[in-house]
Formats: sequence, structure tokens, C-alpha cells
Amino acid sequence: MSARSFTAIVLAAQRHGIVNPIAEKHHTSHKCLVEINGVAMLERVVKTTLAAKNVGSLAIVIEDPEIALSLPGIRTLFDQGKIEFAKSAASLADSIVSAIEQIGEDRYPFFYTTADNCLHSSVIIDHFLDTVSADNADAAFGMTPDELVQQTYPGTGKITGQHKLWDGIWSNCNIYALCTPRSKTSAELFRKGGQLGNKKKRRAVIPMFGIYSFILYRFGWITFDGLAKRASKALGMNVSSVRMPFADAPIDADDEVSFNFIEDRLRERENKPT
Repeated sequence: MSARSFTAIVLAAQRHGIVNPIAEKHHTSHKCLVEINGVAMLERVVKTTLAAKNVGSLAIVIEDPEIALSLPGIRTLFDQGKIEFAKSAASLADSIVSAIEQIGEDRYPFFYTTADNCLHSSVIIDHFLDTVSADNADAAFGMTPDELVQQTYPGTGKITGQHKLWDGIWSNCNIYALCTPRSKTSAELFRKGGQLGNKKKRRAVIPMFGIYSFILYRFGWITFDGLAKRASKALGMNVSSVRMPFADAPIDADDEVSFNFIEDRLRERENKPT
């Protein structure tokens, strides 16, 4: 299969009105500026994403480009014309929609990820985007079976966001694709409730998906593929659920525990004696 050219969007802004504890501990304004095994998280994610064969261009969504440009590696990529910027909005949903409008409606398909996915690789990204292209999806999301995470990293506990479904426990990988203009409406999910794994936000998605779909999800009476079918029906588009066969895919630097776990893995891989 020939690679399809996606416009990658890296979400790097701070959540409005919230001080991130990792940023605070490491004395930076933004979590994405924190170094993990010697390289800022944002720089890692940007370089990894640009290395994917399916990615043709990349934009960083942040409050002010100068925040990201304070990193020499990001400054170099910008000077080389390899990245661009879009200004973030007050909410995640607004930032996603606004980024598409700023970058250009002619730049579909879009691939979204976050600046703390420091264990992602170009192989992980390309697997997701290859599958999305083969499915001819309007929108897509990726999850990994938690069983794979626990088998690969025994004793790690709940370092990933977990969704208890009929066919097992699944962990969100923070990777999404918006492939057609009508897929932009799926960004409303983040306004209505964001991550379904957050118990405080689950009920907020009822108006969008309906009480029946909510009950199916809440009690684990729906399969992984069933999530996509329900989303497709609710949103009026073809939503694809991509099974990610990578234990690293759902592990992001969400808190100090996961940050330390990721840094340990990076040290094992990058600090090997020559």
C-alpha cells in the first residue's frame, strides 16, 4: 500500500486554568517542555511523527509559537520549514476545530496526537494510519488491549487509561484521524465529555450518543468494534476503531508515575553502551 499524506497535529497547549504537576515539578510553564531522558517531550513527539511515512506535514497547536520555539530542536525544524503552528483555543474541541480552520480545510486528512506520547514510534503511527486508509474511514481512534500492556510490562499496574468492554480491557492511545470534512463534527466528543474513561465525564456524552449506547459502554456490554459502530451511527459517518498491537502505544506521560516509567524505558533503549 502506498503511503497517504496526512497533516499531523500535535496538541501541546496547557489545559486552560490548570497548572500541570509535571511542569510544576520540573519548573517549566508547559509539560511539553519538560525533558525526558534529555530531550523535551514536544521535540521527541514532533521528530517521531515527522519520521512516519504517512505524515506529509506537521503543525503544533499551542498558545504562542514562542513557547515551543524556546526549544532549539523545534526552532531548527521551524527554520527548515518542516513545521508550522496553530493557536490553541479555550477548549480541546475548539482547538481541534480551530487548528483545521487555521491550517486549511484543503489539508485533509488530519492525524492528531498529543505532546506527551513519548513512547510512540513512526512504526506505531504508520500502523494506525495505514489501517485508517485501508478502512476508508471518515474518523478513527486507536486502542491497545490492556492484556498486551500487562504481558509486556508485568507489574506496572494501571499506568494506562482503561476501558472495560465485553471483549476485554482496552487502553486509549491518544491517536486520532479526521479524514474528511464531515469528520470535524466528531471533535464535539471532546467538548461533551472527552475521555470516556474519566468517570466524572462519562454522563456528559449521553446527549451525543444516547442513553442506550451509554449504558452499553458503562457496564461493558459493548465490544471494541461495537464502539466504532455506535459512534458511526451517532455521528453519521464511518468511524473506524483501530486495534494497536503495541504495548507502548497507550502509555503517555500523564502523571509522575507514567513519566518515570517512560523515562526508564527510554534510558534502557537510548543509553545502551556502544
